[in-house]
Amino acid sequence: MEELKGHLVLLMAPSGSGKKTLVDGLGDLQGSIYFAKTYTSRARRGEAEENPKYEFISRDEFDKLIADDELVEWANFSGNLYGTAKSEILNALQKKQIVFKEMELQGVQQIKKIVPDDKLTVIYIDAGEWSDLEKRILARAAIDPEELALRKERYAEEVKFKPEAEIIIANQNGMAESAQNNFKNVISGIIDSLNK
Repeated sequence: MEELKGHLVLLMAPSGSGKKTLVDGLGDLQGSIYFAKTYTSRARRGEAEENPKYEFISRDEFDKLIADDELVEWANFSGNLYGTAKSEILNALQKKQIVFKEMELQGVQQIKKIVPDDKLTVIYIDAGEWSDLEKRILARAAIDPEELALRKERYAEEVKFKPEAEIIIANQNGMAESAQNNFKNVISGIIDSLNK
């Protein structure tokens, strides 16, 4: 593998923790970041606005990526596959870019085996107890009870990983502004250190 000159930032945050708001709030800093795409086998949601960082492919195409060992991480959630191509991460890191990726626990654990610690920062968004997150999720949009139960299970697993993250940003109710400032400062610091 070629030398990795860039820096990978992984954002791990349970559903309802406000990660989209924090990322959107980076403003001009987003221009200095490469946002790695997520490949998924799930179907598009009709007329609903989709995440622009999603690449929708068929289950067969996804299975081929797995068979050809082209994914740096992948996971199965609710019967749909989600993953990140090695090229999405490694090509950008070789070009001295800051690569940003929202990732589930399973993916973070897989990435930590591949990317050296000095080229990797894992940020965890702590938005409080499950009861607080559940209220946020339900306030956002209607959700299938089965999907909500799966998110609760994922939360129980993800919260165990919190002590292993390099940076923890508190984003409980009423802390949105300080969470945004802290997040922005972390990302700005990484950009500055890479440009030295």
